Amino acid sequence: METGRYLERMDDTVERTMYVHREHKNLLVHEMKSINGFHEVCIKSNPGPPSKDINFTKRVVQGKDYAVYYGWTQIIEWDSDPNLYIAVITWEPRGMHSAKIGEISSWSQYFNLDSSKDPLIFHTMITEETDTAKVLQEYEQYLNTKSEVLMSTHMANWKNLRQTAAKIKVEGYTELTRTVNSSVYELLISLREDVYWSSSPGGLTTNSYNGHVFWDFETWMYPVYLVMHPILAKNGLQYRLNHLPGARKKAADNKYLGAMWPWESSYSGDEMTPRFAKTGQMEHHISGDIVFAARQYDYLHRNAEVRKNLLCPLAIETAIYWASRVEIDFDGLYHIRNIIPPDEYVENVDDNIYTNDVAKISLLYANECRANETWVDIATHMYVEYNASLDYHPEFTGYVPSRKVKQADVILVSFPLGQNYTESSLRNDLRIYEKATDWKGPAMTWAMFFINSVELANSTQDVVRATHRHLYKGFLLNMKGLFYVWWEAPHVGAIHFATGAGGFLQAFVFGFAGLRIHYDPNKPEVLARFKPITPLELVTKVQVEDIHLLEGKVKISVMVEPGATFVWTRNEGLYLYNEKKGRIDLKVNEKVKIPSNIGFEDKNGYYLMTE
Repeated sequence: METGRYLERMDDTVERTMYVHREHKNLLVHEMKSINGFHEVCIKSNPGPPSKDINFTKRVVQGKDYAVYYGWTQIIEWDSDPNLYIAVITWEPRGMHSAKIGEISSWSQYFNLDSSKDPLIFHTMITEETDTAKVLQEYEQYLNTKSEVLMSTHMANWKNLRQTAAKIKVEGYTELTRTVNSSVYELLISLREDVYWSSSPGGLTTNSYNGHVFWDFETWMYPVYLVMHPILAKNGLQYRLNHLPGARKKAADNKYLGAMWPWESSYSGDEMTPRFAKTGQMEHHISGDIVFAARQYDYLHRNAEVRKNLLCPLAIETAIYWASRVEIDFDGLYHIRNIIPPDEYVENVDDNIYTNDVAKISLLYANECRANETWVDIATHMYVEYNASLDYHPEFTGYVPSRKVKQADVILVSFPLGQNYTESSLRNDLRIYEKATDWKGPAMTWAMFFINSVELANSTQDVVRATHRHLYKGFLLNMKGLFYVWWEAPHVGAIHFATGAGGFLQAFVFGFAGLRIHYDPNKPEVLARFKPITPLELVTKVQVEDIHLLEGKVKISVMVEPGATFVWTRNEGLYLYNEKKGRIDLKVNEKVKIPSNIGFEDKNGYYLMTE
């Protein structure tokens, strides 16, 4: 984690290093060296099947240990889109070049490694440059650059990134610590500050979900970027605004107004869900998810220019869509019918509570951007499913508690949406949906159960129960392999599942550190709310350092240990306030001990305030 690379040691004889170079963004560095003495290793290629996406042509470079594969994308999103040119330069020993055009060679060869010699280098470079001479010149430059020079420039850039970003540190439970580090690394390498793009569920490291962008970004990864590296969060929202025409087109195609955001978005911003999947036409909560993410940025970072030029345009266009999408019934309430909720085990259902609530929130936020009585009326009269006899919220009209649920759905209305339903109903929601949720479902779900459970915790035993039943359950079921990477679900689905990494890391920021984004226009001095909980059972320390507020102008850190909680800041004039505990002044770069587990006494926790 500290060096920003994957490092594998084999019996203390050979070391293999892989990393995406932080400065040279088109370069994957791959090296192998002897740790001590002389060793012989066998390296086999793993070409995989021929590409269905790119029509590759191979060019062998005589006298060189590499080959160039170049071609154009075979499938375009729309007839008006251009085919994209791609060139891949990859290591391939002389004598192993395949004679077949377009075929990636399959080969096996022994190599000698000597600790007194330079490492064996087999870099891969990907570029859109069409001039082959320039491509070869750039690749040769990388090959001729000393390993330690490449590493030093990468590490300098990585160090700068790590210093800029917030940090999550865990002690006491080695596997949990390694999973935290792997998860942070997965998110940090998947986006760049200089690229307005979003991340797919497979992040940068896999082609899972065809590299398309889903709600996974705004709901599961984005909240971590929001507090860790706001530029990356903002770039993800800019990606959406840059593709507004695609959302408008989808709305018009479905006879709605405004922006109906695609369930799967990619290069063009048009709906890219395969036609056999109903999610593209029926999973509408994505539109609310995007605006909720915009509101979170606004409330936490409060940049008037970003609000005007990025956040409000997203909200207003989406509110126009929701106003054309809802249906008013004889009960005088507004309904959203015929949808697929986050629980994708069902389809064609009405009034999913999560979908209705996130639509309501996005309408109210749009009204903050541009006053509109219709949007307020819809939001305040949105139908909410509630079963009074069982005191819980059915997932949709007609839901029965015994029905299996794919993933977090109803429980999301408390966190992250922050809807203020009664405590008893939220407790019942957790109890009912914990039993109903498929343990083989997506990995990120259990972190949400953990956060919502500790939000309601009244004792250390409640925290212990939530830690074992939810937090540990999620990562033990879905974390795999030498590098502690996430699988989408136990033994199946996407590998390097960035969605799982994002959900898991939220447990530390919003669970242990207890951050809640809080904004009251009448009290701008209140920056956020914190309700830290102390860790128990195996974990000896959780530290979330330099949480970014106001786009990093304010940074606060929280450290929790069994029986102790500490807070410090990088800024003058900050303090915590709780009605029972009073005011606690914070110090710059000096830990201040505060009463632990404030949530057991006061569900509001501490307000972070500025003079």
